[in-house]
This record gives sequence, C-alpha cells and structure tokens, in this order.
Amino acid sequence: MPTYHYACENCHHEFELDQKISDPPRKRCPRCRGKVYRVIHPVGHILKGSGFYKTDYRDEDFNKKELAEKEISSPAMAEKKKKKKSKKSES
Repeated sequence: MPTYHYACENCHHEFELDQKISDPPRKRCPRCRGKVYRVIHPVGHILKGSGFYKTDYRDEDFNKKELAEKEISSPAMAEKKKKKKSKKSES
C-alpha cells in the first residue's frame, strides 16, 4: 500500500497515511479539521534501459575498463597471471 504525505492549510500539521490507490484522498486535518492537500515529493532515482544494472547507464569504454579491473582483482585471474609469468621466465 502506498504512503501518502498530507499537509494542513490551517495549522500546517503534516502527516502520512497508508492508503490504497483506489481510496479517495483525505480532505480534513485530524487536528483542526482544516483543509489538507497531498504533498508531492520528487523521486530520487531514475529507472531506464533494458534492466536495472549499473552498466545500463554508462558508456562502453567505462564498462570495458571496469570489467578489466574486476578480472585483475579476482583471485582466479591473479593466479593465472602468476602461472603465465612463471612459464615465461622458465623458457
């Protein structure tokens, strides 16, 4: 159920209500019975793209660099690089 934020025009009392979307909006303040209005808050995030991955918002160059950094920092990749270096030095 969504939470709606209301404010009173008379006493400036602010309160929140959990209401169904189909419920009518509140009209009166619980304190002074004055007229209330819904307070609209801006949304803090943007959802766009094909999914909800952080790679959806960045350019391809950044994604390649990030992927390379992950490969270098993973223990399995570090082990493979050590093996390759030791084989080169043996030859």
